[in-house]
Amino acid sequence: MTIKRIQVKETQRYWGDFDGPLESIIASLQKDLDDGWEGIEEYWEQYSDHSVPYLYKHREETDKEYAKRMKEREKKKAAELKAKERRRKEYEKLKKEFGDD
Repeated sequence: MTIKRIQVKETQRYWGDFDGPLESIIASLQKDLDDGWEGIEEYWEQYSDHSVPYLYKHREETDKEYAKRMKEREKKKAAELKAKERRRKEYEKLKKEFGDD
């Protein structure tokens, strides 16, 4: 059985400077590209009036992340089944109380 992994988006604050000669800006960005980063996104800082650049890249989830996701999925399924059973019991109770109409 093949494990279906999802792509996880990873971000990191970009501390590079966009001031100065283009050669140094491009060299800095090239290093980030070589390190596997795919692009830059701007996020608005909380309690501030300006945005902050973040580098981003996509990677396959790790075994640990996959296990955690599967565990959460099972918990969610169990909770849904429990809620469904609770609704069925309530329905049966009401049906018994008011009779079969």
